[in-house]
Amino acid sequence: MKQDALESLKTTVLQYVAANYDYCYLDAMHEKNRLVGAKTMMAGCSHAMYGVDKSKFSEDVINFSIASQDLYYIGKHIQKAVEEGKQKIERCIINIGYYGLYQDVSLSKSWDYANLYRVYYPLFEDTHNFHGTGSLYDWSKVTFDQAQYNMEQVRELSKACARSIFMEEASYFGSMKSRKSNILPQGLAWNEMDVSEREQAALRRMQDHNRLKKYVNSYEENCMLVRKMTDYLHERGVRTVFVIFPFSTFYNRYIDRNYKEEIYALLESLPVPVEFWDMNDYEDMFEDSDFVDTDHVNDRGAEKASVLLDALLG
Repeated sequence: MKQDALESLKTTVLQYVAANYDYCYLDAMHEKNRLVGAKTMMAGCSHAMYGVDKSKFSEDVINFSIASQDLYYIGKHIQKAVEEGKQKIERCIINIGYYGLYQDVSLSKSWDYANLYRVYYPLFEDTHNFHGTGSLYDWSKVTFDQAQYNMEQVRELSKACARSIFMEEASYFGSMKSRKSNILPQGLAWNEMDVSEREQAALRRMQDHNRLKKYVNSYEENCMLVRKMTDYLHERGVRTVFVIFPFSTFYNRYIDRNYKEEIYALLESLPVPVEFWDMNDYEDMFEDSDFVDTDHVNDRGAEKASVLLDALLG
C-alpha cells in the first residue's frame, strides 16, 4: 500500500473512532474481559470515567464507565462481564451520581437518543424504554475511498484498531482523549474561573441534577434494578461495592442531600451484603483544583481518587 493511501486510511480510522468513541471503548473493554479478564470490574457514569487512573490500583481493573450511563446499562455491563470473563470476577464496583436512582437515559429529553443506537444497541441490542428508531454508528465525520472500501470494511478495521489501543491503555483517557470538561461553556476552564463563576456553574449543574427528583417511576425501576444486580452478584460470590466519586465544594453545597439518604436507605434494605463508600466524606483529601468542572476530577484528582479507592478495596 502506498504511503499516501496508508495515511488516508489511518485518517479514516481515527475519524471513525473519534465519532464512535464510547462504543469503541466499551467494545474493547469487553474484548479485554473475554481474552484477558480481571478480578475487579467497575461500571458507572462519567464520575468513574474521569475518576479512575488504573496505574494507581494494585490489581488490574476493567472499567466499563462512560458519561450519562444509568443503572440499567450498568447492570447490562455487569451481566455481560461476569458471564464472559476470562477470569472469575471477585469484586464489582458500581458508581452512580447522587441522582442516579432517578436517572433513565432512554427517557431523557436532553440526552442524545442516537447514543442508544451507536453505543448500547451494538453491545446489547437493547434501547431500554426508548422505542423510536436510530442508525448504528456515526459516519457523519468519516471520509474514505468508497471505490476501494465499503462501510463494513472500515468499521471492522476501525474496531480492530480501537481494540488494540484501548486494550493496551485500558483507560478511557489516554493517547486519543484527555480529561477536559464537556459541561462548561466553551472556552471556560475551571481552575481559571473565579469563585463566583464556579458557584454559578454549580448552580446551573444542580438545576439539571436536582430536577430529576420528579421522576418517581424511574426511581422505582432503578431500586428494582439495584436489587436484581446485587442479588445476581451475591449469588456468584462477587463482592459488591457502591461508590460515589468526589465532587467540588459548590456541587456538594447545592446538591439535594435527600439523594444520599435514599441511596443509604435502599442499600441498607437489601437482603444481601453490599458496601457503600462516598469519597465526599473524605473532603480533606480533595480541593477544587483537583477538578475540571463542578463534578469531574482532573488528572491529579483521578490519582487521588484511585489511590483512595484502592486502599478502601484492601
